[in-house]
Amino acid sequence: MALVDEADDLGTAGRRLFDSLHDDADPYSLTVMVVEACRIKDRLDQLDRILSGEEELWLRLVASRGDAEVLEIRCDSALQESRQLATVLRQLLAEIRRLKDASDSGEYDPLDDL
Repeated sequence: MALVDEADDLGTAGRRLFDSLHDDADPYSLTVMVVEACRIKDRLDQLDRILSGEEELWLRLVASRGDAEVLEIRCDSALQESRQLATVLRQLLAEIRRLKDASDSGEYDPLDDL
C-alpha cells in the first residue's frame, strides 16, 4: 500500500493537515514526515477527547492482581502523552516547513548528492 493511500485512514483533522501539507512533487522522505504529523494530530485529538471526558478511557477500575475483591483505579497517562506529542508535532511541522522552504528557494541540500 502506498504511503499516500495510508492517508485515507486519517481522521478529519489529520486529513485536513495532510491536504494542506502534501504535494505530489514532494520527495518520499518528506511525505513520510507529513503522514506521521497527520497521525500525531489525530492522536492529539483522541487524547483531548479523553482528557475532556468525552471518552471514558482515562480512568478505569480493574481487579487487583492479588485479590479479586479489591479494585484498583488505573489512570492513563493521557495528559503527559498529549504534551509529548504536541512537542513532537511542533518539531515535525517546523522541519517539514524548513524542507519545503529549502526546496522552494532552490537552496543546495547535501542530501541531494546521496
